[in-house]
Amino acid sequence: MSSPFPFNAPGVVTRVEVIDHIGEAFTGVPLTRNDLLSAAQRVGARPAVIELLGTLPDRRFARPHELWNDLGHVPIEH
Repeated sequence: MSSPFPFNAPGVVTRVEVIDHIGEAFTGVPLTRNDLLSAAQRVGARPAVIELLGTLPDRRFARPHELWNDLGHVPIEH
């Protein structure tokens, strides 16, 4: 099965980029997908990051590393 976000694709989203945009939103209160989308939009994340976060299930995430359970295909960095 191939990844929808190939490693060599231009503009690929990485875990580092995701955390750069939403990491500060984690202040101890679990966040929903919509919370994460709002946080990314507030800081001007590019559309690919917003789209990726939109694929998360509708549940709460207490810590950033919990995202990778659902986004395991996202590379750490380029």
